[in-house]
Amino acid sequence: MDDVHKEGNEPLFDEFQRPSREEWKEAAIALLKGRPFEKAMYTKTPEGITIDPIYDLASLDALSHTGSLPGYAPFVRGTKVSGNLIKPWDICQQVYAGDPEEFNTILIEDLHNGQNALNMPLDAPSLAGIDADNADTSSVGNRGVSISTVADLEVAFKEIIFDALPVHINTGNNPVPLTAMFLALLEKRGTDPASLHGVLGYDPLGQIAGHGTIGITIEKSMNLMSEVLTAVSESDSDLRTILVEGHPYHNGGADSVTELAYMIATGTFYLREMLNRGHSVEAVSKRVVFSLSLGSNFFMEISKIRAARMLWHRIVKEFGGNDDARKMYIHGKTSSWTKTVYDPYVGMLRNTSEAFSGAMGGVDSLTVIPFDEAIREADSFSRRVSRNVQSILQEECHFTRPIDPAGGSWFIESLTSEVSASAWKAFQEIEAAGGMNSIILDGTAAEKVAAKYEEQFRDMAKRKRVWVGVNKYANMSEEKLEVHERNEKELLQKRKKTLAAVRSKRKDFELSGFERGLKGLTRAAAEGATIQELYALSSGDSRNAPAVEPVKKQRGAERFEALRDKTIEMKSSNIVPAVLLLNIGPVPNHKPRADFTRGYFEVGAFDVLSNKGFSSPEEMIEAAASTPAQVAVFCGKDTDYPEIVAQTAGVIKEKRPEIKLVIAGRPAKDLEPVYREAGIDHFIYMGSNCYELLNTLQEGIENNG
Repeated sequence: MDDVHKEGNEPLFDEFQRPSREEWKEAAIALLKGRPFEKAMYTKTPEGITIDPIYDLASLDALSHTGSLPGYAPFVRGTKVSGNLIKPWDICQQVYAGDPEEFNTILIEDLHNGQNALNMPLDAPSLAGIDADNADTSSVGNRGVSISTVADLEVAFKEIIFDALPVHINTGNNPVPLTAMFLALLEKRGTDPASLHGVLGYDPLGQIAGHGTIGITIEKSMNLMSEVLTAVSESDSDLRTILVEGHPYHNGGADSVTELAYMIATGTFYLREMLNRGHSVEAVSKRVVFSLSLGSNFFMEISKIRAARMLWHRIVKEFGGNDDARKMYIHGKTSSWTKTVYDPYVGMLRNTSEAFSGAMGGVDSLTVIPFDEAIREADSFSRRVSRNVQSILQEECHFTRPIDPAGGSWFIESLTSEVSASAWKAFQEIEAAGGMNSIILDGTAAEKVAAKYEEQFRDMAKRKRVWVGVNKYANMSEEKLEVHERNEKELLQKRKKTLAAVRSKRKDFELSGFERGLKGLTRAAAEGATIQELYALSSGDSRNAPAVEPVKKQRGAERFEALRDKTIEMKSSNIVPAVLLLNIGPVPNHKPRADFTRGYFEVGAFDVLSNKGFSSPEEMIEAAASTPAQVAVFCGKDTDYPEIVAQTAGVIKEKRPEIKLVIAGRPAKDLEPVYREAGIDHFIYMGSNCYELLNTLQEGIENNG
């Protein structure tokens, strides 16, 4: 270890003895009062990484990267010597508007209020190369802007100066049409193509993973990627045209290591394919951008970002790239997977933590999604709140300084190393299986992500992983946010009218008269060719295009939300799932478990009928026999249960055979069969499967009417 790590390691005062790690462990064991140290003090993450209870200076001894500095290999501390001091990360908020004119209005408003990068999500038809007047009504302008012609781009970017504003756009299934449209727009403006900078990125594997197909073969997609790469390189632009997105995997339930491994494997596939087409490592690497999701595990996400830079450095080095080529450009985006329909304002807090991890990890640009994304399209309020998270991080919290604030943290440095090692191992397994394209096409990637979701949901179901407001701390008095109505027909009519106007101005227009390369398509776009026509001209034969089952996009909270929705639906039909608390004795005796039980059932929107406690078994029996509740839960001390259950459970079951009796607390092994024999149906406790029980009870209540 270098001398820097040794400085300040001496005690401040000679009279105080520095405790050893063993002494700390002995003190911790004493406080655990018999609980196993390894079980109580070590934490296993969804990535399979074990988190130690404490880290110290010795934790850094075996780490090879801790002596590095910002801007130097292996770039774990960032790719810029100056970090965010001179140029902070770009505030790259998505602008949600279906109509190009509305998009422009919102974009200019947001640029005046702190945004400094242009992030334009396209609607599904535009991503797939389908004209607005040939698409399903509901898909046009849904969660993205509808772009069919250069005229649409003109409207969307009215008064926008590309020299001053980096873009961030996913080009969809084929990069050539949208690139051609941008080049035609720049030519019409008399603007140097080199002025366009930022990301106009193509991620065919990500598109297949997320949507199942791109309408062309992988080979064709790589040829198109190469064609755009060549054109941009010749224009002397610093535009990044190769996009690697981790979002399809993260939003399907993948853990951080899996997302990172898939991204690194995808980047490697693209790099190898471009090298095979005659490009240099340096020419390719400078055009790649990695866009990753930022989840709720704060320290894990910081470490994922730092590990990503280490891994990409290692890979590009293996391909012979120079130091500049080994630098990784990272765009961060707060997680869609963590957002919820219920208690949605908690999403503001999640966004803040996720964005904070991006700032600490050192992203180059950042998108904070609207807190209400799971419910509706963003309005001015949700856009402003999300944008202001970034402004506060930069301008109030000053997270732009110092450079690499996470650097030197014993925990973060250790976790970075473990994430890197785990992702590298997963990456090697992908390579051994034929590469990222192979595991996407044979379904392995989607299957693994689905399995990861189930692994994580098991912890959610048992409330070991908490979704505040969803599987714990439910707000029973909340009202759902109102969904903004979209006038789909009005938007479609406007888009049809715009397209008709463009087509009416075309003179002697024959699609077959244009060359199939990017130059020919740029000329066609300038003369009014639509995105669908440009796709037809550039995509070619689609008969051998891959079609696979995509990664299923599913938020972490969805199943609990569905449970709650079902209860609310039942209540509207006068079937009210309800729970009676059979509180034993005075309040101090039953309150802890009564509170636990209330929270347990309220996440499923069950009504909970409470009381100040029953003083006799007879009162308890009478209450259970007369209650409208379909479930009754004994709440008290463990020592109360044997006698009370023996005196009441059987009688309650005789009077109401259909009622489900539950004990709050985990029974001793020898007592569980006794309780069940007495009439107890279920037990609830920390670590029991909340989702499974509530789902079972809900189905039974519904069936019994």
